[in-house]
Amino acid sequence: EEEEEDEDEADSEDSDYEDDDPNLPKDYKDMEKYVQSFRYDLILKSGLDIARNKVEDAFYSNKLHLNGQRLIKKSKSIKVGDTLDLVLSENKEANTVTLMRVVLRKVLGESKDGDKHKVSIRRWKCLELPMDEVFKP
Repeated sequence: EEEEEDEDEADSEDSDYEDDDPNLPKDYKDMEKYVQSFRYDLILKSGLDIARNKVEDAFYSNKLHLNGQRLIKKSKSIKVGDTLDLVLSENKEANTVTLMRVVLRKVLGESKDGDKHKVSIRRWKCLELPMDEVFKP
């Protein structure tokens, strides 16, 4: 039984690599951010460092997706593991999509005053993927 506990401890140290899927697109950046809530628009804004009105414009242009589904409400709460996409362009001929992506990896706790949540975010600034990988029916 004790051996198992040791393994768990070793695991927590390697947590940076636990989800390094070889199929995962490279060029991502892992960041820690403080967010006021888990609203889609707030997480995307802080993950991509873009203005809120940019998120708003993208929303009204139907360019925001959550886990492959078009976002219906920008106030939607997201949870760990969710994938937030902002579509930059679609190439119908090549059947690919260029997008910016944010993945909420972990909630690390709260700020000292308890006002904000500290989260771990992974983001891609420019990602080209097959359409059927991005848009889930």
